[in-house]
This record gives sequence, structure tokens and C-alpha cells, in this order.
Amino acid sequence: MSHLTISSINWLSDGGDADVTLSSDVATVVAFCFQCSYKVGQTVPNLLHPVMVDELESPYLQDWPADKKALAGAERLKCHGSYGYRGCGEVIDQAEGLVQARGFVFNFGDVPAGAETVRFQFDRLDIW
Repeated sequence: MSHLTISSINWLSDGGDADVTLSSDVATVVAFCFQCSYKVGQTVPNLLHPVMVDELESPYLQDWPADKKALAGAERLKCHGSYGYRGCGEVIDQAEGLVQARGFVFNFGDVPAGAETVRFQFDRLDIW
């Protein structure tokens, strides 16, 4: 499993809660960390945890033409609210519910059966 680099930490409380900015090779995300013990510059395993998932489905129907599937299933990741993201990524482990988008691996725990690509939206991203 690849690693992510912590590029900044914004402390939210004396209890150690923080916003942690993580960098992959191609993008950055901000994740919430409860009782954070990380330091800027540290590398962490590339496994992030979406919380309050509003959408997790195939971005296209199986009978769509290949060019429309490619367009609908194009990899993307965009901020949605304070900690949330929406995007589209490749299912890299069906059994574990892992999806990769823009260099980040998201652990949804469960993805639609048979899906190779999923469209997702969630309200918070956590790092443990």
C-alpha cells in the first residue's frame, strides 16, 4: 500500500482534534483526525475513511456505449462542504470496499456488486 504525506495540520482543540491536509502524488485532501498524534511531514498509510456516505453507485449503466462509460466514469475528486468530497474512482478491492481516486484510497467497506467504477459523495473524511 502506498503512503500519503501530511502537508499541514490545523489544530481544532486542546484534545488533539485536527484538520489534516494529506497529499498524494496528484492531489490533496483535508481529513478530520480525532486525537491526532501526527506531525507535518510524516507519511501515513493510504487508507482514508469516508463518513456519512450519501452516494455510492455505478456512474453508468452496463448497456451504455464505451465512450459514454469512459466519460461518466472519469476519475475525479472535488471538495464538498467542510470535510466532504464527491467524485468517481476505480474499485480496487471489491471484497474490502476500497476505491481509488486521484491517488487516494477510500475505505467504503462495501461497494455495489460487480462495479468497476463508482461515483461517490460523502460528508466527512477521517484519518485514523
